[in-house]
Amino acid sequence: LLIFGIPEWRIPKEPIKKGIEELKSAGVKFHLNHKVDDEEFSEILESYDAVFVGTGAWEPISMGLEGEDLEGVYQAMDYLFKVAMVREGYSKEEEIPNLGERVAVIGCGDVAMDACRTAKRRGAKEVFVIYRRSRKEAPATEMELQDAEKEGIEFMWLTNPTKFIGRKRVEKMELIKMKLGEPDSSGRPRPEPIPGSEFEMDVDSVILAIGQRPTPPFKGDFGIKVEWGRIVTDEEGRTTRKGVFAGGDVSLGPRKIGDAISTGKKAARAMEMYLSDGYWP
Repeated sequence: LLIFGIPEWRIPKEPIKKGIEELKSAGVKFHLNHKVDDEEFSEILESYDAVFVGTGAWEPISMGLEGEDLEGVYQAMDYLFKVAMVREGYSKEEEIPNLGERVAVIGCGDVAMDACRTAKRRGAKEVFVIYRRSRKEAPATEMELQDAEKEGIEFMWLTNPTKFIGRKRVEKMELIKMKLGEPDSSGRPRPEPIPGSEFEMDVDSVILAIGQRPTPPFKGDFGIKVEWGRIVTDEEGRTTRKGVFAGGDVSLGPRKIGDAISTGKKAARAMEMYLSDGYWP
């Protein structure tokens, strides 16, 4: 994620690559281009004294709207990865989608900020960030919002798409204005549509950045409790199965990088205690 999911201008890649090489030199073995299924996960659990799961949150959340399957409607992480793959020399420039001149980004978190600024820097003339709440409730920081505005990004607050329109490729969106109601489960005011406020907007491409779901590397029952897609852990990363630890987005849900690093460090200390003296509360 640090290399491919986050732009170079946000996180320089050379220190990360250097860190990976240092881990290799220390004896850490990396098995790349390999997806673990239930059968292999079971083998891993049986073969190792301790296991840490840090598989993140990769499943994109769909809006479930009419026209979402049209050409020109992209998931933000897919788009950012394709840009990074070219930057790192793993694919060719033509594999990056041509977004056209007028691009809409749905959502207003960190990934949305990365996507809108990347689209702008890659030549889109007009980039709009569409968010169903107000600026005050935006997950992105005020500094991020200001940085995006300095690059010419336009924000459409209290607005939400209702469908994507086009023959084969998206050509326009139908949107509706929103108002803020009582707080919802997140503690933020609930966005409520304003009847009769629908309008259409021409677009060449749409980037969806409304979030990702945690992606544990298993679907079966391994004695590891999962709630709402997240692996349940204690404060030190212990799961409900002895010897198995987890951290980062797969246990927290999508968070900041610092949160993931913190849970990893806590779990590492707990793993060291478990491996040295068998401590498991």
